[in-house]
Amino acid sequence: MHELPLVFFTVLTQSAVGAFILLQIGGALGHIAPRRLAVALFAAVCLFSLGVVMGIFHVGQPLRAMNMLFRVGHSPMSNEIVLSALFGTVAGIAALGLLLDRGAHTLFIGLAWLAAATGVVFIFAIPRIYQLPTVATWNSSWTTVVMLLTPLIGGGALAAALGVCRLGLIVSIAGIIASFCLRPGYLSTILLADAPLAAAQSNWFTAQAVLLAAGALCALIYIRARNGQTLLFASAAIVIVAEMTGRIAFYNLWTLPM
Repeated sequence: MHELPLVFFTVLTQSAVGAFILLQIGGALGHIAPRRLAVALFAAVCLFSLGVVMGIFHVGQPLRAMNMLFRVGHSPMSNEIVLSALFGTVAGIAALGLLLDRGAHTLFIGLAWLAAATGVVFIFAIPRIYQLPTVATWNSSWTTVVMLLTPLIGGGALAAALGVCRLGLIVSIAGIIASFCLRPGYLSTILLADAPLAAAQSNWFTAQAVLLAAGALCALIYIRARNGQTLLFASAAIVIVAEMTGRIAFYNLWTLPM
C-alpha cells in the first residue's frame, strides 16, 4: 500500500491511453459521431492527466523530477516521463481542438493518431521499469503481460462507456478472459520466486478476480438488455478498481534482496 501514487498513475494512465486508442479506432470505423468522439477523447485525456497528477506524489521533491530527463534513452523511468508528457500534450491539443471545432479538423485528427501511436509506446515503456534483476517477483515476462492487460480491460470498458460500446466491450471482456486464463501461470511464478510474500497478497488477488467478474457481468447484462448507460459506467469503474487492486498486490511484491 506504500506505492498508492504509482498504483493510480499506472492504472489510470494505461486505461486512459487504451480508451483513447480505441475511441480513435471507433471513430475511424464510424462507430461514434464526431462530436461525441471529441468529448470522449477529451474525457480520456482528463483521466490521463489525473493519473499523472497522482503519480507526482510519488516523487519526494517533484521539482527534482526534472533531473530524470537527463537520462532519456538510457533510463526506462526517464523514457516513461517523456512519453507521458508527449502523449498528454499531443492528445490534449488534439482533443481540445476537436472539442472546440474551430477548423483544421484534419490536423487535429492527425495529431490524435500521433498521440495514439505515442500512447502505444508509453504503454510498453511502463513495464520495462519494473523488470529488475534484484526483485525476483518482478523480474519475469509476467510483469509485462499483467501490465499490458490493463489498457485492454480498463481502456476497453472506459471506451465503451464513452461511446464506442461494441468495440470497447469486446476488448474489455477479452482482456478479462485473458486475465483469468493467465492468472494461474502468473501466480505460480511469483509463488516460486517468493512464496511467503506472494501468499500475503492472496486477498488482493482474490478481490481483483471478484471485481473483474462483477465488471464483466455488468457488461454482459448491458449487451443482453441493449440499454442502460449506467451499466457501462459501472463496468468501467469496477474493472478499473479491480486493476488498481491487482496493482496494489504487484507493488506489495517488491522486496530488497538479502
